[in-house]
Amino acid sequence: MEIEKSLRLEAAPAQVWALLLDPTAMMSCVPGMQSVDVLGPDEYLAKMKVSFSFVSASFTLRTRIVESVPPSRLRAEGTGEENALASSLRQRTDITLEPEDGGTRLQLKVTLDLVGRLGTFGLAPMKTKADRLWDEFGRRLAERLAPA
Repeated sequence: MEIEKSLRLEAAPAQVWALLLDPTAMMSCVPGMQSVDVLGPDEYLAKMKVSFSFVSASFTLRTRIVESVPPSRLRAEGTGEENALASSLRQRTDITLEPEDGGTRLQLKVTLDLVGRLGTFGLAPMKTKADRLWDEFGRRLAERLAPA
């Protein structure tokens, strides 16, 4: 499954970049994120809980930044396990930041392979959930970047 999204933020690319690389800030912006541990300068272990209609899934996600061009481009790859539903995922996330009218255009492309019981839900419910998560992430990110 591929998901492509775009969001305009009222902050400079360098400010958005710094927030994206702050694990504590990202934990507060990503819906369902319960914890994040820094394993190294470019590697993280996160615990996330997400509900899909009537099913709740708790993933342990190991993510590594594999490409970084500050403050404009980032690529991360990761894997995750969900034991209760015997599911696993592999993801690649590409983030691009571009200056736009005094702010920043954040573009996101996620390639996700989900196997196991969660993989049987089908593309439509997954994309609907991804849209909702993106909207909430965008709202939380914009709030974090808003001037105090």
